[in-house]
Amino acid sequence: MGYHIDRVLRLHLRFYQLLGLHGLPLPGDAHPSRKAWLLQFWAGCLLTGFSTIAFVCLTSDDDYLYHDDAFSCFNDGMKYGFAEMAVLSIYGETLPGQRYHLARFWQLYGARTPPAGTLRQQLVQHRRYLIQLYGLVFLELVLLCLFVSVQDISHHILLFWSTFQPFVFLVHLRNTQFLLHLELLRQQLVQLECELGLLVEYSSFASVAASFAGFEDYLRRRVREKQLMYERIYELCISFSRAFSYSVLTVLLMIYIRITVDCYFLYYTIYMSIDNIDYYMLMPAVMQIPAFLYASQSCMQMVPRIAYQLHNILTTSSALSLQIQNFSLQILHEPVRIDCLGIIVLDNHLLTRIACAVCTYIIFTVQLMPKLSGSSI
Repeated sequence: MGYHIDRVLRLHLRFYQLLGLHGLPLPGDAHPSRKAWLLQFWAGCLLTGFSTIAFVCLTSDDDYLYHDDAFSCFNDGMKYGFAEMAVLSIYGETLPGQRYHLARFWQLYGARTPPAGTLRQQLVQHRRYLIQLYGLVFLELVLLCLFVSVQDISHHILLFWSTFQPFVFLVHLRNTQFLLHLELLRQQLVQLECELGLLVEYSSFASVAASFAGFEDYLRRRVREKQLMYERIYELCISFSRAFSYSVLTVLLMIYIRITVDCYFLYYTIYMSIDNIDYYMLMPAVMQIPAFLYASQSCMQMVPRIAYQLHNILTTSSALSLQIQNFSLQILHEPVRIDCLGIIVLDNHLLTRIACAVCTYIIFTVQLMPKLSGSSI
């Protein structure tokens, strides 16, 4: 496939393939066309299974939904409905049209980045992603084990969590897949900033100590290399946005809906003195959106730092000054911007908007809180 990836990335991409989240064969796989078809077929089977579960839960007369009051039943139905939307977008992006952009991302990354030498170096290089992935998965598994061991499992709780938890795991793991791609994008930006910092040091040393014939031409060549490097990074950003265009929206929306609805159920169970502690399972979901926004913000924050390093290069050549200005215009017109279908920029400011929306929903629903168990609204 024309590129190489290290062992750590290969292992985790293979894991995402097993879940139907990565629809591309890996470099070195035998019969890549056949492997791509099998991955699409597997994703279709998983989509059919999840859709069947959602349909049964929403249409069955059994206690998949909370039937003690109509509003709680509606909230449970919303959770299944938005989970199904997320699953449709996730597996829909394994189609050939979306797979092209994902393949382009990995071709650009693999062609630009040589694999780290040892396994330890690879673990250090990807440590931010690994800490987020295994930290979130470990927290979710621990809370699930505590919930099963402590909670009195009623018929409704058994049916609901045995069918809804697979959606939760899938959506959360899709979010960690976003984190992987954003971390790789951030690494490229950090590398570019470091290399521009070296050019700043070279130009400062040459201006106060000693230079050599052709130094300005050398700087121009290096700045041109950095321009091409930034162009590839911008293509990485565009490929990421197009490869996960719809699933970013539906995954974040499903997590947000779950947080909002479970905050209502938290107050409802306390108010009605119901022996149910499943709202503790909300904690991993609360951490998923900040983790994604932090990774997105970390990428976008690198762009001003790159521009700052660029303008710190000392030069007495008008040609080099013009080239630096052109590079600045390139950064201005091709910003690394992580957004959701162009609707909203995914940065830390979104957290305050989400918190305000959750509080508004809670204030509204508390007014409709059923006062007696079994009452309907």
